[in-house]
Amino acid sequence: MSERLPSLNALRAFEAVSRHGSIARAADALNVTAGAVSRMIKTLEDDLGVRLLEREGRGIALTPAAQAMVPRLQAGFDEMRGAIASLRKSSGERPLSVAVEPVFASGWLVSRLDSFRQVAPSIDVRIDATRAEPSLSDRTIDITIDYGFADNLETDQVKLIDEEIFAVCSPETLDRHGPIRSLDDLANHTLLHYEDAPQSWIWPSWQDWLEELGVTGLNASRGLRMVAGQAIMEAARSGQGIALANTSIARDDLATGRLVQPHPASIHTDAGYVLTTRKDDRERADIAAFRDWLVAAIRVS
Repeated sequence: MSERLPSLNALRAFEAVSRHGSIARAADALNVTAGAVSRMIKTLEDDLGVRLLEREGRGIALTPAAQAMVPRLQAGFDEMRGAIASLRKSSGERPLSVAVEPVFASGWLVSRLDSFRQVAPSIDVRIDATRAEPSLSDRTIDITIDYGFADNLETDQVKLIDEEIFAVCSPETLDRHGPIRSLDDLANHTLLHYEDAPQSWIWPSWQDWLEELGVTGLNASRGLRMVAGQAIMEAARSGQGIALANTSIARDDLATGRLVQPHPASIHTDAGYVLTTRKDDRERADIAAFRDWLVAAIRVS
């Protein structure tokens, strides 16, 4: 048997696809294009002489050979991440690494990091806001902040805020297209649709949101579709249409007047932004300091 290993980048791309269940999401996690991930998977298949992915409807599925390979491959990457994290930690040079869902990073967290520096000036922080679904499976990550449920019993989790989901738009949008006196008036506006929200979010479509409020007979399927939460919010700010937003993300824009809530209707969701750490890190002073600061900052804001 040959001991030559395939390309590490190709193996990493395949591991990311198996973890995220999507080439596009794996590409986001690796900060490369979907085409690059597809090419690396093809290189790996050619090198191994085994087909790894099959088309399944609009998505992909792992072949039986790939399914058998995944657990050991993931365990190997976990071991490598852990070894690198331990090496960095022992060097005393590694900053506190926080992987944050991009919309929360840009819409709330980044603008407040200076206040953390004021209360904990000795703690260096590295913010990774490139991952749609940040995960502690990457051992170089100490803290994740993601949208979902605090239901993972194998980790320590803190739900940061109870969320409401409601419509937002720029004041100029209402000036151009008219007010929203009743939700039926949404028919006069462009609706901004979040096309590919992560499955763990359980994020409502416009139709879901309206049905939850008891509104029927309104066609909410048309409008402008986007696959990134930041793009949706920027489109709303720039007057492109009306978006659905949640409490934590919209709060600053509403306070400054960049966005307005054109109608008071909202729905409550049990999902929300959750801070997650490993159980064996619970005594780390830097993690505790960041967690305590973040919880307090959200309550104050």
